[in-house]
Amino acid sequence: MSTIITDSDFSTFGKDNSKWAILTHAGVVIEPTLKDSVLSLDVSKTHGANWHGELRFSPFPVKVGDTFTVSFSARSKRPFTFSVWLGQQNEPWASLVPKENHFGAPMMPAEWQAFTHTWHPFLDEESARLNFALGQIDTTVEIKDVKLTKT
Repeated sequence: MSTIITDSDFSTFGKDNSKWAILTHAGVVIEPTLKDSVLSLDVSKTHGANWHGELRFSPFPVKVGDTFTVSFSARSKRPFTFSVWLGQQNEPWASLVPKENHFGAPMMPAEWQAFTHTWHPFLDEESARLNFALGQIDTTVEIKDVKLTKT
């Protein structure tokens, strides 16, 4: 097993060498704050499309036959459905796993909850990304203990 995310406490977030980034589209605003290894994301000016506000970890290589497992804890001031996916960092931004292996759209609860999901990629990609799609509603999302491993 190898560890893909080496700073699950977001220790590099906001630095030039960080693989963590905030992406926004269609006017969505995300203001990040880091305190005690918890990344707090104030999400505003949303329009209902969760992919308009994203937290991304990239790049890293993905090979067919590898198994990737993500785990993290999260909560939101206002519960909403969210997604986490494994995909291409660049155009065409395709998913690297079959539809039946997607993370789905679980509810982001108001209380801390641990999440775990395992992916089995069907495409190779040198510049993959782990993507948290969080731009569905105006809220504050908190995330901690993000781990991504490959076996």
